[in-house]
Amino acid sequence: MDRWDYIVVGAGHNGLSAGCTLAIEGRSVLIIDQLDWVGGLSASLPWVDEAPRHLLSVGAMDDMLMAQTSLTDDFGLERYGYQPVPLEAPYGWLGENGESLLLFHDFDRTLREIRRFSPKDAATYAEIRPTLDLVMDMVERLVSTRPSEISRARLLRSALKLAPNRSARRLLSRIASLNVFEVINETFESDPMRGLWGYWTSMVGPADLDGTGPYLMAFHATHRKNGVLRPRGGMSGLMEAFRSLFESHGGEVLLGAEVERITVESGRATGVRLTDKTELAAGRGVLTNCAPQVALGQLLEDGVLDHETRTKVSMIPANAVNSAAFKIDLAASGRIGYPAGEARRSDGFDIRKTTLMTGTLEDQIRHLKALKLGQTINPPPVYMAVLSAADRTIAPDGGDVLYLHSNVPADPVGSWSDEAKDRYTRQILASADRFLGGLETEIGRVVHTPLDFERRFSTPKGAYFHVDMGPLRLGVNRPAKGLGDYQTPVKRLYLAGAGSHPGGTVNGWCGRLAAQTALSCES
Repeated sequence: MDRWDYIVVGAGHNGLSAGCTLAIEGRSVLIIDQLDWVGGLSASLPWVDEAPRHLLSVGAMDDMLMAQTSLTDDFGLERYGYQPVPLEAPYGWLGENGESLLLFHDFDRTLREIRRFSPKDAATYAEIRPTLDLVMDMVERLVSTRPSEISRARLLRSALKLAPNRSARRLLSRIASLNVFEVINETFESDPMRGLWGYWTSMVGPADLDGTGPYLMAFHATHRKNGVLRPRGGMSGLMEAFRSLFESHGGEVLLGAEVERITVESGRATGVRLTDKTELAAGRGVLTNCAPQVALGQLLEDGVLDHETRTKVSMIPANAVNSAAFKIDLAASGRIGYPAGEARRSDGFDIRKTTLMTGTLEDQIRHLKALKLGQTINPPPVYMAVLSAADRTIAPDGGDVLYLHSNVPADPVGSWSDEAKDRYTRQILASADRFLGGLETEIGRVVHTPLDFERRFSTPKGAYFHVDMGPLRLGVNRPAKGLGDYQTPVKRLYLAGAGSHPGGTVNGWCGRLAAQTALSCES
């Protein structure tokens, strides 16, 4: 075929979700991607040639938000091979001397854990839980709803539920008006709680921007419903389930094919042209899982968009505070662990199964200030996950897979040269080596700078979420005012990636809601 009802550009999880939604409704669909695999940044692959049985996750590592919604049940993904692995204690903090604080799925156990460091913080966490639950109830409903269908009356009803008492109103007022670092500072007193929340929220978005207090909800899914789930077989276990469902309904996938242009005739998207000049037609529309800056920028011919819209697209923020992800993914022939941390645990819990973060809140603040100047602090805070500890299918017996993250400047002083990449790699590994044991068994690694992410995955400035998750870039204003309900100025061209509502993290709803929008526009 060279003509389909729909073409989906990008085979990431949102592109797959969009394709499944359309194919289930009987439409002929082609999903196309420049990469040689499905899943994009949400895939787990043998990146190290010398370690073909070690599956490394250079981007996403779990499906925390998706697990809180109905999406996997809606699609019946478990029938297509998806096997979720529940995590008993998904996230935690590790101190310089090996002391650790873990967030368990069991809330009462979490309170006992926090109480070891601060009875006051444990009492505070218990006190704010009902308010956070109400907020998460609202968030989970909004995640699966088109922004244009969210009425003011519905928001008002939700808001009334969020303010049952004075303490709840005070918390909500702080969340709405302060930046998340300020909220953390005013809420918790112990370094483990402050540092843990500080690191996580620094990954979500511009943490020092007023109105980012809602990032405080980032961890709360840990204690709700299914908690945090990790697909067996790595993230590709979930991606291949999407693909199996898609192809079972007649969908087609074309990999290793780069789109040069989205073709437009008379103001309407008609298909795509590949870099080899192959023309592929879409009779009903084109959906793009790529960043809106790419879809409405380099993939459209000059003159398709008016000047005002082109300017609006050029101003969409991506890692605008100059903080971006630097990833080191490592395959080891031996056991990776936390010698001091494991020795300090009195309950025998295997902290290798927990994603551990380091640094105090003050460290995170100093680090962000340095990043804005194109620099970093030494040693930088790090985020460490021995992914194979919870899922033995992604490494051979006796071996391990390490996921290592640190925030770095999106644009460092002197640019991203090979020398800068090597220097940051050494610095981050040295910081992690203070906590880790077993790095001497390394077989090989793959390293991604923000520039590497941009070049390989078309993520602007290396931004996983495509568009910063700022308070004014959510809902109907994501990615920008006038572009926030999946439709674009080009008829039958739809934005289906993380740059649309509900935004970043593995959730699948950006693609599903965009596809539902496309279906509703057919008549």
